[in-house]
Amino acid sequence: MAVANNLPPDRLRGIAFYDTERDSRFTSLAPFDAARQAVTKIPIFIARFGLGEAGRIVLQFVYEYFARVDDPRFEKAAFEALWVDFTAEIQEANWVYRGVANIRNFTSQFLHLDLDDGIAIRGRNFNELTSLGFGAAVLGQITEDWHGWGASSFVLVSEQTIPKQPENVILMDASSVWIKAIRAIGAMRLLAEGQISIGPMWVIRAARFNAGTGGLSRVGFSLPAMGATYIWTENLGRMYPSLYRELAQLETVGYDKSPGNLEIALRAFMGTYDRWPLGADSQLLDIITALEALLGTETEIAFKLAFRVAGLLAASDNERGVLFKLMKDFYDTRSKLVHGGHLKEKHQQMLRKVDTLRALVRQLLRSFVSFAATPLDGYGKSFFQEHLDVALLNSPEREKLRTALGLNRA
Repeated sequence: MAVANNLPPDRLRGIAFYDTERDSRFTSLAPFDAARQAVTKIPIFIARFGLGEAGRIVLQFVYEYFARVDDPRFEKAAFEALWVDFTAEIQEANWVYRGVANIRNFTSQFLHLDLDDGIAIRGRNFNELTSLGFGAAVLGQITEDWHGWGASSFVLVSEQTIPKQPENVILMDASSVWIKAIRAIGAMRLLAEGQISIGPMWVIRAARFNAGTGGLSRVGFSLPAMGATYIWTENLGRMYPSLYRELAQLETVGYDKSPGNLEIALRAFMGTYDRWPLGADSQLLDIITALEALLGTETEIAFKLAFRVAGLLAASDNERGVLFKLMKDFYDTRSKLVHGGHLKEKHQQMLRKVDTLRALVRQLLRSFVSFAATPLDGYGKSFFQEHLDVALLNSPEREKLRTALGLNRA
């Protein structure tokens, strides 16, 4: 048929059921239906792909064959190599989805970090990425995205497996790998300073035989990343796994066991990294919002917020006094920003200290994430709503609470 119609090779390749005119050249041929019926007789084919997808698979097999040859002719070696890949794909029980994204503002002395749960950070090595299934189109997008502020030598690779079923033969599961990647970045942000972020993620289904997916799947977007570089250390590597698991747990079971509104607090904290254009004023507003969601009250907000932060984080009376004054000044600056007031030099000074404020909130959030994942006896939501201030006024009770929250060793 191809020779008779003098079809160029590019008209013999494609994705099944994408171009109906192209498909009909093959589906109208007499042997096509026989091939469709024959393929259903392959053991476990129906369980993996389904009876209704047999036509799609045969058509895609034809397209994949012509993608491996240069001319419309039968090449036994090419056919047999494709058949090996096809039958191996039938035997494989799971689909493997992988996403890759550039990491901004990140450095490490290690070129490969296995963060578990299908997450890895790798030095940008195109040979390795090709071995993981990322083709030239994805590598081209990664190259184009690698520029500007925050560009690093690392990429983040996220992987997810799901059982093969007829219902997901052509499903592209981009969301699960993206959620894992964002959770990993969030955990790292809660561990240390540094304006770490990722660019857009390109997602593939890594398979020996393409069952009928095509095009580039992309999630997320690219923002310039201005700020300090995030430095990965062995100590962070030891702390990361438990925090990542706790965040995953809270996403599943909810945040109700935490005092305040931990979900809003985390979202506001992450906003200090992801807003554009990035400014100290917007960062300060987001950080104070996170604090209010975590420890705020409806009355005397500035005083109580400063009192509670100082009580929970400070290790001595002198440190509590200094921290109390610092938090009052931060809140005063926040009020000026919210109400459009003129910023005096003292307010400008507080904006220049926004990383100090973020470090304090990071410490609290890390503690409260662990608390929400594993609630502590005697410290339920009612304690934080009704008894927190009294406990912070009592030295033994305050230290007991700080110990329970892990704040006296953070």
